[in-house]
Amino acid sequence: MNFIENLRLALTSIAANKMRSILTMLGIIIGISAVIMITTIGNSIQKTLMKTFNSIGNMNYFDIYANVTYGAHDENGEEISVNFKDEDLISRSMLDKLVETYPEYFYLNMTDSFGGFELKNWKNQTFKASIIGRMNVEGDNDIKFTRGRKINKSDNDLHKQVLNVSTLFVQQYLPPNADPIGQTVSTDMGDFVIVGVFELPAIYNKQIYQPGQKDIEKVTPVYIPYDTGMKLTYQENRYNYYADVYYYPEYDVDMLQGILEEFFKEEYKEKPYMNIFVESMQSQLGMINTVVNVITIAISVIAAISLIVGGVGVMNIMLVSITERTKEIGVRKALGAQNSAIRMQFVVEAILLCLIGGIIGIILGILGGMAIGFIAKLLVSQFYAEYAELFSITIQPSVPAILISVGFSVLTGVFFGYYPANKAAKMNPIDALRYD
Repeated sequence: MNFIENLRLALTSIAANKMRSILTMLGIIIGISAVIMITTIGNSIQKTLMKTFNSIGNMNYFDIYANVTYGAHDENGEEISVNFKDEDLISRSMLDKLVETYPEYFYLNMTDSFGGFELKNWKNQTFKASIIGRMNVEGDNDIKFTRGRKINKSDNDLHKQVLNVSTLFVQQYLPPNADPIGQTVSTDMGDFVIVGVFELPAIYNKQIYQPGQKDIEKVTPVYIPYDTGMKLTYQENRYNYYADVYYYPEYDVDMLQGILEEFFKEEYKEKPYMNIFVESMQSQLGMINTVVNVITIAISVIAAISLIVGGVGVMNIMLVSITERTKEIGVRKALGAQNSAIRMQFVVEAILLCLIGGIIGIILGILGGMAIGFIAKLLVSQFYAEYAELFSITIQPSVPAILISVGFSVLTGVFFGYYPANKAAKMNPIDALRYD
């Protein structure tokens, strides 16, 4: 008997006992749907995190932290106190040396707040602005400029008192149709000249400004060269516990991390009690993905236990089916059917039961995962509307999990269907024909 004939007999048997077949497949359906739903949620979380990180802007940087090695001792054998000197921390000169040594790999993109200030516009109205220090960032496209240029490296190196302002600032400060480029703005830090105008990101408007707030009441950021701000506030040689170092994305992250670790190891060779920790944003995202993967796999394994219950159900119903069809088996064997043909008939039936249950489970799992994702979207838009633009939920079923589920369904049918099928194949045809 060929495979097509076995498949036809299996379908006939399943169709003849619809309710029993559905109940038999229920364990498989629940197990597979639970696994698919969980992996869909896990995969969707990973894609959402990746999309969110990418939407934030330039994430190609390393976080560098300085601290005292726990339990470290100085040359006199005394334990180092955590109250170490400022000179032990990361300095700007140290970072400048890094960039000068490896200009093809790294660059700096520091930002800092230098407070706020008040000024009067052409209508003699008072409004407020906040000063943010920025460096030139190659490939930094998180802010769209409508006029002029962004602050660059030369502005920082020469400590120029230039200014980037928002379109909102222009509306607040200048009369309609006035050219903002070249205008002088007096701040608490001195006079600055406007060299560029940018648009505030929509997310900024949603997070900062209140609905119905008048434009003149809104506090908008203005950007000055970071180094200019540090000089004017006498912080040029400031030391810090941490620093961000940006890198060009065409280079291997692991290689660059190794270069940074060696550089700071050399810088701190005279201070063995200091510990410098280097971590990339990609590695942080990788750790998050690893945690999500571990949790997803752990829960999936627990959910897959129900497949064992489903497999036992398949074995049980196949044993019942064989008992009911004992005479049919006897007739077939009397007519010359070989044991292998009988065995294959019932194995195919068990596989088909599990495969149909698996397919139904996959469909229900995908629909369940999409439903949960849809509910999550509604909750975000309802309760966290200000983050909806930044936190865009992506629903994506796991293709490997679907393929594995199909394969697992077939293996379940083979494993739990073989014993009943083998029992049927070994029946004595005379005893089978006499069975009542």
